[in-house]
Amino acid sequence: MISMTMDPMEDFLYHLKKYMEYTTEMRSSYEHLTAEQKEKVIQASPAGKDPEVLSKHAYAWHDKLFTQNEMDKKR
Repeated sequence: MISMTMDPMEDFLYHLKKYMEYTTEMRSSYEHLTAEQKEKVIQASPAGKDPEVLSKHAYAWHDKLFTQNEMDKKR
């Protein structure tokens, strides 16, 4: 069971970091697919993007939010 931290933002960042990890694993699995399978994955994606895009998005989102949160703590 995962217990929520006292700070909801810290909890969100924790889950966003887990999302980063999952998208990285998904990206790794995707790399082993055939070209036809990769195309199916992209076609089924709501955004029409491959897992690499999701992974990069997750990392950028986490990094920006983490930095902003750390700056807010110093105020």
